[in-house]
Amino acid sequence: MKRLLHAGGQALYCAVCVALCAALLFRGDTVREGVKAGLTACAQVVIPSLYLFMALSGTIAQSRTGELLSRPLSLLTRRVLKLPACMGPAVLLSAIGGYPVGAKTIAILLERRQIAREDAERALCFCCNAGPSFVITAVGAHLLASARAGAILLFIHLLCSLFIGIFLSLRLPVPAKRERPAEGLPFGEAFILGVNGATSGILTICAYVVIFSALGALLRESGIFVRLSFLLSPLLPPSEAAETLGALFLGLMEVTTGCMAAAALPGRLPLLLLPFFISFAGLSIFFQIRATLQPYRLRFAPFLFCRVLHGLLSALLSYPLLRLESSAAAAFKSAAAAIPYRTPNTPSVTLLMLAVSAMTLWSLAPSGKTKEEAGGKPAKKKINR
Repeated sequence: MKRLLHAGGQALYCAVCVALCAALLFRGDTVREGVKAGLTACAQVVIPSLYLFMALSGTIAQSRTGELLSRPLSLLTRRVLKLPACMGPAVLLSAIGGYPVGAKTIAILLERRQIAREDAERALCFCCNAGPSFVITAVGAHLLASARAGAILLFIHLLCSLFIGIFLSLRLPVPAKRERPAEGLPFGEAFILGVNGATSGILTICAYVVIFSALGALLRESGIFVRLSFLLSPLLPPSEAAETLGALFLGLMEVTTGCMAAAALPGRLPLLLLPFFISFAGLSIFFQIRATLQPYRLRFAPFLFCRVLHGLLSALLSYPLLRLESSAAAAFKSAAAAIPYRTPNTPSVTLLMLAVSAMTLWSLAPSGKTKEEAGGKPAKKKINR
């Protein structure tokens, strides 16, 4: 039986590959448009909103700053979530930095051997969250025409994530405190490693966004959603069923394009689909996180199950609150418009970059006197050639 299933899976895989190759040959214009849309999303959405947080999270996790952040968060991390105290930065950054930032921080802690593989698998189930910029600014203010609706979505999203973390930790013991915490790297060295890791990580993320954008364009062009619209005919009119199926597929594949498609649907469907898409995060995020943690051989089945559970809980709790929000029922903006994000030119990010630059220069400055100066002898100047 296993051999039969394996053979069937291989045949399906080959058929899909052949179909994609044929689509690239005969639907080249559609693929190009999908790739352009994916690259536009990367330039306007992914890189401005994630790159700085990924570089910052990598720097914090590998420097002594991570140890300092772990201390005030130890009550939540150790007592409530039953994780080692060093996981504090991962929990914090996953709530403010966007989907892959938590996984990137977990990967760094695994590489430094500060956490066990079991802790990483459990933490991953609730350390994959949308960032405030995406939920409040993009989804709330620009798709739902209400920043307050975005704040409601973010609150429910993080609340459900915390609930999953507490539920998974109920019967586990409180981890023992380490007698001697692992020492972090000097800030200058940690900053270089953080930027290098963020650069490679953001390229991987953009690659998956482009691939799924091109695949979505091919499926829309094929008319498959129109042919399958009968599946929703008992619930929706035929004219809306195809659009809803298309939005469902896009949301399950990639969260950004899925939210844009869901916001363009009529009636109250966006109030159900948007919370689910934001919390489920899409298969694109799943593959990005799996690529980040691939060297550590983690089990991803619990993570995928918790993504579905997170999406259902968020949709269930957000829908009545969004209905009460009067501005959430306003006309949704066109899904064809690009989602604006905070750019590196905004004051908050500019100040953060100035602070990081100042800390880097301070860490590279001489920290004390040389041996010759301490003994009263003039120090010899070293000439770099």
